[in-house]
Amino acid sequence: MNQHHNKIQRQFLAVELSSIDSARDWMGRICGPHNLEITRPQELLFRHQGASLGQISFGVIEYSTSAQVQTQDLLHSYSISLPFTGTQYIESKKDRIESNSQSGLIVSPGNPFSLTLSADCRKQLVRISRTAVEQKLATLLHRDISSPIIFEPGIQLHNGMDDWWNTVATLQKMLKNQSSLFDFPDVWSSFQDTLISGLLYAQPHNYSQELQNRQLNRPAYLSELESMMKAHLDQPLSVSDFEKAAGISREKLYRDFRTFYDCSPMAYFRNLRFQQVRERLQQPAANESVSSIAMDCGFSQLGRFAKEYQQRFGELPSESFKGKR
Repeated sequence: MNQHHNKIQRQFLAVELSSIDSARDWMGRICGPHNLEITRPQELLFRHQGASLGQISFGVIEYSTSAQVQTQDLLHSYSISLPFTGTQYIESKKDRIESNSQSGLIVSPGNPFSLTLSADCRKQLVRISRTAVEQKLATLLHRDISSPIIFEPGIQLHNGMDDWWNTVATLQKMLKNQSSLFDFPDVWSSFQDTLISGLLYAQPHNYSQELQNRQLNRPAYLSELESMMKAHLDQPLSVSDFEKAAGISREKLYRDFRTFYDCSPMAYFRNLRFQQVRERLQQPAANESVSSIAMDCGFSQLGRFAKEYQQRFGELPSESFKGKR
């Protein structure tokens, strides 16, 4: 398989703003549409420093005065925050959830909310695209996601989320460098994948039980076969190849795939190809085309590929590709 090693564009975030409109517009471009209310506008000094790469942006923000953020729907992203100093709280429907240096917040798309920050609130903010989170969960569950992923808004620093925030801090520090290995798509995608997977496993959401059930009692050889499939997406592997690699009978192979993936081995292999080709189309490297990416992921019949891609994702491969250029 061809490896795409062209560097991807990293955007450094560094701004200091003193008007409500400019602060709202800046954060609107990063996290999504919202209203911003400042009790003492003359004291506003909004600061945001960080970096954006791939499907994730990291930053440290502060308003230097009490602020209230309201929105009906962030639409395309998850907003995850943890104060270094000060406090914040979120009100959604009848719930009010407090947040400080020991407890963070996550806002999911599709949920109206009001977020209030104290004047001394300085916090770590992570924005992850909705598409990236849904694609990763679909990969972990081995099926399409039928309804939005809604996380419990309060984040406690246990069950892995403390490690998650430590990883965020490390990545953000490394992203401050003018040049790093993260600028290569293959390298960054691994870190991005780890961060999103960690969030899905550590922070409760409406798919958590299904995700946990998938991991229980699953034969180890299935993970090994999955790795083999991912490493050979462009190869015409067959059921016989999987059978031989696993060292089990075809009957057991089919039974286990039906039990844990709800599909046949070949259907699962094809699902992996489509997941990979969609990720590549949405983040193409220089000089790549729809056809080169499709063939790199094992699709030789391009007409059939385009038709099935549209059935799966609701748009043509060219539309996924053009929308991200």
